[in-house]
Amino acid sequence: MRILIVDDEEYLREDLRDAVERVSPGNEYFFASEYNGAVKLIDSHSFDIAFLDIQMPGKNGLTLAETIKKKCPKINIIMVTAYSQYALDALKLFVSGYLLKPVMDKDLKETLKNLRNPVEKNDGVRKLKVRCFGNFDIFADGKPMAFKRQREKEMLAYLICLKGASASRNEICAALFEESMTPEKAVINFKTIFSSLRKDLERQGFEEVLIHNSNSYSVNTELLDCDYYDFLVGTCDESESFHGEFMNQYSWAETYIYSLENF
Repeated sequence: MRILIVDDEEYLREDLRDAVERVSPGNEYFFASEYNGAVKLIDSHSFDIAFLDIQMPGKNGLTLAETIKKKCPKINIIMVTAYSQYALDALKLFVSGYLLKPVMDKDLKETLKNLRNPVEKNDGVRKLKVRCFGNFDIFADGKPMAFKRQREKEMLAYLICLKGASASRNEICAALFEESMTPEKAVINFKTIFSSLRKDLERQGFEEVLIHNSNSYSVNTELLDCDYYDFLVGTCDESESFHGEFMNQYSWAETYIYSLENF
């Protein structure tokens, strides 16, 4: 599992990590000491569980929990605190657990067994993390993916919107290129951009994301961890947080905005 631990005391972060390893070993851990640092990690990584201290300098753990729920509703949030009086406020946020310090192994083990969002076992398959709400962004192993050409990113965004369905070269050109562009120039641009996109994905070890057969282009959705797909299948707890800007840097995405508003 990928686990985020947020506490302003370093020794408490380490103690909690050791406790989790005792009851459920083999995890990957990330740490933050306050709200802003935690949000940066949430924005660039995917997590299964976030352990949050409540009383921290600046914005407290309950405020952080609200932010995380809006950004990534599938994360299991477990509050960890020395105070019991925040339990009702935490439950209103539909967290997966509320542990009192010092955390006992038996309580931790029971909480991990009864997560609100069960964690699938890691099958060893690497996935690209895709964020469609707001500016389109894509992450490989937690880091923003670099593209040689901006049009590559847009082409990949368009194919991701198709949810695994295929599109022809002409369909993609019509969506991505200006109407004033001649068909011949559009084809040349398409070939250049698609070739460059495939090479960039290969360099990151994600060459199997693209599927190309004859004049058919699509993506392998099994290799994508995408917030748009989560919204469509209803696996998010607060779907209203996904409304608003959707790939707002691409004009053709307006078609999908209308469909989402009526979903």
